[in-house]
Order: sequence, then C-alpha cells, then structure tokens
Amino acid sequence: MNNILNLYNIELKRIYKLYLGLLGFLLVGNIALVSNSINKIISQIASQTNSKKSIGLMKLKEAKFILYEHGLSNLYNDTTLLLGLVVILCLIYGLVIWYRDFIGRNKTGYTLFMLPQNKFNIYIAKAITLVIMIYGVMITQMLVWIIDISIIKVIANINNQDYMSFLDIFTTQNSMINLIQPYFIDFIMINVIGVILAVVVIFTGVMIQKSFKIPGVILGCLYIFGSIFLYGYVTSIANYQDQRLMIHAIYYIILFVISVGLSYTLLNKKVYV
Repeated sequence: MNNILNLYNIELKRIYKLYLGLLGFLLVGNIALVSNSINKIISQIASQTNSKKSIGLMKLKEAKFILYEHGLSNLYNDTTLLLGLVVILCLIYGLVIWYRDFIGRNKTGYTLFMLPQNKFNIYIAKAITLVIMIYGVMITQMLVWIIDISIIKVIANINNQDYMSFLDIFTTQNSMINLIQPYFIDFIMINVIGVILAVVVIFTGVMIQKSFKIPGVILGCLYIFGSIFLYGYVTSIANYQDQRLMIHAIYYIILFVISVGLSYTLLNKKVYV
C-alpha cells in the first residue's frame, strides 16, 4: 500500500498544474456560458418589448418565464457538454501518462520498472490518479452549478423560494446528455463505479497495445469499443429498472475482473520498457 501511495504522490506532483488548469477552464467556461445565456435572454426580452438591451431586463417576469421554460435547461445542457469535454481531456491524459513514461530508457517508466516492486503498483497508482481527477472535475462542476444559479439569482433578483426551485430544475434534469446522474443509485452505478470501470478498460486497451505493438492498436481499440458496445447491448435488453440494475452490476463485475486480470498478466509478462 505504501508503494502505491508513493507512486500516486509522484503522479500527483507531476499533474497538479495541468489539473488546476482544467478546473480553471471549467470555471471560466461556466461563467462564459452563464453570461451568454443571460445575454440571450436580455436580447429576447428587448426584442419582445422594443426596449434597449440592459441588465435590468433580467428582473422582469418575462425573464423568469424564459428561465423556467428553457433558459435553465439550455444552460444545463451547455455546461454539461463543457463538463464532458473536460472529462474527455482527463481520459486522454490517461492515455498520455503511459506513453509519456514508457517510451525510451530516459523516461520515468524505466526507473519505475527497475524498482523492486510489483509492476502492477504502477498501474494502480496511475488509475487512482485518473479516477480522482475525474471525480474532482465532477464535484467541481456540481459546485459551480450552484454558483451559476446564484449569479442568475442576483442578476434577476430572484427570491429564495424561486432560487430553490431553480436548483431543483437543475438537479432533476431529464436531458439526453446527463453526465452526472440526479438519482442516488444511478449516480453510484455510473458516476462512481462507472468512472472506475472506464479508467480500467482504457488502461487495459493501453496494455494490449503495448503488448502487441502495431496489431495491438487495433486489438486495444476493439477491446475498448467492444466494452462500450456490450454496455449498450446489456442496457437495451433490460425491461425494467430492477432488471437493468442487476444486469449492469453483473456486467460491471465481469468486465472489471477481465480487465484487471488481463492488465495484470500483460503488464507483468508482456510489457517491457
């Protein structure tokens, strides 16, 4: 365990500036999207009332109506897409950390592989780093959503009752692009366990590629996309919620065991610096 934590600390020290940059990008992007949403509402109200565009128009009841009808929904969708972009960048980094470390004898991976420890500790440390990065991004976005609504509350002079109503709309969105699930069981299955599984599958794809070189590129991609396809298939065959939960749990366990077992075997027997 100490070896894993030491390796994790090494990874954390190497990526904290990049990670802070991603979180900063997420925050600035949210502020820009809120500003754009408010500007659109002001423009729409100014056009309807033949008024000059001003921030004061956000205090009109027409502004609140637009917010309730589609303004909040559009803002949620836009910020969710931004969140998705940042999560994708984290996953791309998950690929980069292997190829950054394990190409050439002067790379960090060479030193790590020479240490008297199980090579799989390196895999675990990198996986923990990436999982925590994604968890941090999701938690940050949930907190920033509160800031987004608070900005709108101040500008539109919304009372506390309407403010709680706006938050409720955000937390119960039925959008097709929900990345953070609003219900507890779905959140645990997708946003907690699902994130871990996604990282493990991607890392397994990397292990396959590094084990079989050029053919491994195709095999690794097939493994990753095959896992996604099977997830969609097992989801489609479930007829009701309890059955879907059971099928997902079984699929998660099987895919996790296969991925970790395959990665362990390949990393210790096929992957070399």
